[in-house]
Amino acid sequence: PAPMRTPDRRILEDTIIPFFVARGVERVLFVGTDWFTKHYDRLFAASEYWTIEIEPGRRKFGATRHIVDSVEHLDRHFPKAHFDLILCNGVYGWGLDDPASCERAFQRCYECLRERGVLVLGWNEVPEHCPFPLESVQSLAQFARLEDSPLGAWRYAARTPTRHVYDFYTKHAGEG
Repeated sequence: PAPMRTPDRRILEDTIIPFFVARGVERVLFVGTDWFTKHYDRLFAASEYWTIEIEPGRRKFGATRHIVDSVEHLDRHFPKAHFDLILCNGVYGWGLDDPASCERAFQRCYECLRERGVLVLGWNEVPEHCPFPLESVQSLAQFARLEDSPLGAWRYAARTPTRHVYDFYTKHAGEG
């Protein structure tokens, strides 16, 4: 396994992940696996680290605790309020391409996060990978924007050719 050293991956691996590891996240889910995510299990060595990927052939890049399925079906595998952190990077516009799928996926993320749990959503703000505005996804509206993120704001746009954006959401305390 080797890291992909693009600017957006450096932000993820050198800033975002260490921020949450330092805060002692206990249960983590990473959505989507590929050759450049194989080493993430080491980054989360002190956590109960899970991966989920819809493509069976990418299982080899996942964690020891890996599920072959869509993030839309988290409820089939995990109870409510299970995770402290869900990282969903490069999935919207790369498989989650229609509003109904996104509604289901982000609703399941909301349900599977504990109170004050965090959803990190990484996506590319380019037409070919923005099938519709994220602001139209009602299940994301349940979350609060996490202004106190590792990057100092709820939304951070990396200066990359793919215009990679990281959004940070938190589950409202006391709900769902």
